[in-house]
Amino acid sequence: MKLLLEKWERYLKEVRAITIPTRTEAVQYVTEFPQQKIYLDKPRGSFKAFGRGKENKLVLPFDYGEYPDIINPADDMGWDVIIVPSATKYDIPLIPVGHVAYAQSRPEKVGNDKIIIAPNRRYNAQDIEIIEEFFNPLEGFESVEWY
Repeated sequence: MKLLLEKWERYLKEVRAITIPTRTEAVQYVTEFPQQKIYLDKPRGSFKAFGRGKENKLVLPFDYGEYPDIINPADDMGWDVIIVPSATKYDIPLIPVGHVAYAQSRPEKVGNDKIIIAPNRRYNAQDIEIIEEFFNPLEGFESVEWY
């Protein structure tokens, strides 16, 4: 019975999920349909290494997760999201306001971009400062781009 339920859950996920091949298309899709399910696997205050090894984990000053039903072919998982520090996943609608992309120096990660989202596209100077101060010193990332 347990195996049957697991198979059914996998089937439902495959049926619901769509693959969106590029960040531009993902941003457009979420902007048009912002009521997407968000799974926060790394809430603010948790640790994440961003592919730099377990010994290089950093404390996150923002909520980090993914859209489980919108698949990024770069890693075959949900498109990654960063919620601006002044908001939570319950502040809706959360609409893309920027992104963080891996640099060409990390070819194995290129395309696995992180989409920054904010309620009604509202974010403040402190949100920008916190996210940029987090990512700017990290090797392997391009500069944060705000829309």
